[in-house]
Amino acid sequence: MLNGKLPLAKKHSIQFKLLYGFALAFVLTIGLGNAILYLIIRDTIEVSIETELRNTTKGILDMVQTATDVAIKNHLRAVAEKNKEIVKHFYQKQLNGELSENEAKNKAADILESQVIGTTGYIYCIDSSGITKVHPHKELVGTDLSGNIFIQQQMAKKEGYIEYTWANPGEQSPRPKALYMTTFRPWDWIIAASSYRDEFKELFSTDDFKEHILSITFGKTGYPYVIDSKGNLIIHPQLEGTNIYDSRDSSGRMFIKELCTLKNGKIIYPWQNPGELEPREKLVIFNYISELDWIVASSSYLEEFYEPLRTIGYTSFGMVVFSLILIIPITWWLSSSITRPIHSLITSFAHGAEGDYSSRLNVKDSGEIGQLAAYYNRFMEQLHTSCKERDTSEKKYRGIFEHTIEGVFQTTIDGRFISANPSMAKILGYKDEHSLLKQVQNTRHQIYVSPEDRDSLVQTLQEEGRIINFETRFRRTDDTIIWVSINARIVRDSQGDTKYIEGLISDITQRKESNEALRRAKQELEQRVEERTTELSNWINELESRDAQRSQLQKMGQMIQLCHKVEETYPIILSFLSNLFPGDDISFYIFDEKSTSLNLVSPNSSRPSFSTDQCWALRQGKPYLVDFENRLPTCHHLNVDPAHEYSCTPLIAQSELIGLLHIAFDTPGPKGNQTKAQLAARIADNLALALANIRLRETLRQQTIQDPLTGLYNRRFMDEIIATEVSRTIRRKRTFGILMIDIDHFKQVNDTHGHDIGDMVLRELGGYLLDNVRAEDVPCRFGGEEFAIIINEVDQKTLLGKATEICRGISELITVPTKKERLRITVSIGAALFPDHGDTAEDVLKAADLALYQAKEQGRNRVVVAVQDAAPGSR
Repeated sequence: MLNGKLPLAKKHSIQFKLLYGFALAFVLTIGLGNAILYLIIRDTIEVSIETELRNTTKGILDMVQTATDVAIKNHLRAVAEKNKEIVKHFYQKQLNGELSENEAKNKAADILESQVIGTTGYIYCIDSSGITKVHPHKELVGTDLSGNIFIQQQMAKKEGYIEYTWANPGEQSPRPKALYMTTFRPWDWIIAASSYRDEFKELFSTDDFKEHILSITFGKTGYPYVIDSKGNLIIHPQLEGTNIYDSRDSSGRMFIKELCTLKNGKIIYPWQNPGELEPREKLVIFNYISELDWIVASSSYLEEFYEPLRTIGYTSFGMVVFSLILIIPITWWLSSSITRPIHSLITSFAHGAEGDYSSRLNVKDSGEIGQLAAYYNRFMEQLHTSCKERDTSEKKYRGIFEHTIEGVFQTTIDGRFISANPSMAKILGYKDEHSLLKQVQNTRHQIYVSPEDRDSLVQTLQEEGRIINFETRFRRTDDTIIWVSINARIVRDSQGDTKYIEGLISDITQRKESNEALRRAKQELEQRVEERTTELSNWINELESRDAQRSQLQKMGQMIQLCHKVEETYPIILSFLSNLFPGDDISFYIFDEKSTSLNLVSPNSSRPSFSTDQCWALRQGKPYLVDFENRLPTCHHLNVDPAHEYSCTPLIAQSELIGLLHIAFDTPGPKGNQTKAQLAARIADNLALALANIRLRETLRQQTIQDPLTGLYNRRFMDEIIATEVSRTIRRKRTFGILMIDIDHFKQVNDTHGHDIGDMVLRELGGYLLDNVRAEDVPCRFGGEEFAIIINEVDQKTLLGKATEICRGISELITVPTKKERLRITVSIGAALFPDHGDTAEDVLKAADLALYQAKEQGRNRVVVAVQDAAPGSR
């Protein structure tokens, strides 16, 4: 029709030509613009529809899974705690004498075995060694299950919740399973309530989340629902409890059967409700929960989401028709009034497609554009509310990340932080994690004191994929230096390319400072020994220039200098003192720091020990001479008034009391005795220096052969003593044994409870070995968590008995307190005999080490003796 009118335009005036031409251009422009707008809005709405349905379905899925986990954990915990009370009841009867221990345990076991959790779930008990004590499958009672990972977790934790896989006797393949356990210590029972995860749906109620699911709507009539793979509706607004597996849509398609088969995805199908004239297309998005055999679905009619598009279409058509009958100025004004709100609408939809759900249209027009804006605002409000609920759930789980004590981080391969928790910021001295991410652009130069350490860390991660206990120094924001231990792994994409590095950081500055302080103390001790050796050498040089008396002192000093222990000096000192003071009664005392008393070392005297406040010389800190003329008070340690004049001379070196030299003079005479007292003072000064020097050498020697943590001999001393023992054994034609001891699961103790608890375990074990071996045996720390004991003059039967006694004693007596419980320790022991298991010390050590390896392979907490004809080997 319009084409037929165009020739008429040529016959009219220019005014009509302009009118018709402008009207035609206006109509074509408006039509094309509205078509483009329609396509843009349609695409945006489709993306928003599918995003909303997917997010809602995912949210419902997460909510159901969370409710499932919480419900089953609480249920299993309640069952476990209740049965613990049952066991306590029978234990109390045992204590009251109503039942014997076996009767009490059997009655408790009967009750526990009779219970069923869910469909096939049950209750069982193991002891701390992994031996089954109670189980409904009798063939498992008494079986050692410690080889299973989840049993090892039970033995380690003893309390709490565990998920694992298990197959009951008669079942072909394992299935996912969960348990909650608690410990009854008097019987050493770990009581576990367990059930297969695919039976969890019988252990909780859908009422926990049903109301929330049914409250969710999409568009006007859209809703979510839950169905199982057999077509039974678990949650539905109208049809809950019915089976719709064979339902067909308007085209005859069995869409429910297809949904149950796919389990995950989306389907668009035609559906006609009762009373409707024709079917409408419907969209459903669904996800599968395998443990419950549930499918969570969200569905809605597409036309309800496309209703704004129809409004825009009607408006556009009306505008085109209206433009044909209006004059050009009106057409121009109308086009302008429509274009502005449409641009605003497009911008708002673009923001929504980019994830900005807070964008709203502020259109005051009451026409079609205003109605479309209202629909858009309502739709975005619902979408915004759904996203806020999802964000709330995410914040709950992020709290774990933010409140852990250790620093958690993610960095790029080139050293830029991607994320970090507050503890990471605190370790590095930043106000919060946001400041850390903003201010640190390159950890290699800003954090690492030695950038080469990070290069080494990255190289190890790229080669091995992970790194454990990597120690390095970090620089904090206040320029202080700290030591840290890094545990990290490298994360790669599906092509094997590096995405980022993530891990944990612990501050170990205090431990490092303690080790450094120990090193400085040892260095200072060596320096003091050197200084005192120099002083002693100077004293000897002085004695060489004196008369015969000084010659005696020189000989005494030389012999004392050859002594290794203070006790070796006593007979030397007494012998020379008797030569220097002939006829006088000499008493030589040594100060005991533990009892704070002075003990007599003279063999021919019966004077008792006494405290420092009983001697005037010790009170004054200088020699004290009593003669018959000065009438000074008598020292209280003499008990009675002396019959002879005497002097007490303290031995003091570097302000440290070493001992006391007491001389009762044979003949009176103040002048002669004063000379003797002066000689005694010189001798006391030199003896104090010499004895202090020997003590320092003893201390230094002890540090070189003794492990500071356990108090046992170290590996160096063991290598020295075992060579001596081999020679002695060959000479005497005897035998000696070696026990190699390893702490079971020691790495797990360190990883679970920390290095402080690990050090406590090592100290407790060292103390036990010192208290439970003979004086002639040599207990050593071989390295790490390994120990060795050299047992002299022993046959194989006695060696095995001693090893078994140690193994049993450690498992029964050694416990270490942790935050939650007392940790029980067990060891594995390998035993070997020289020369039965080797012709050299190295061969016997290898044989004992191989026996230790076999003990661990056989289940740990046991003793294995080396086979006599086995070739020497090692792990």
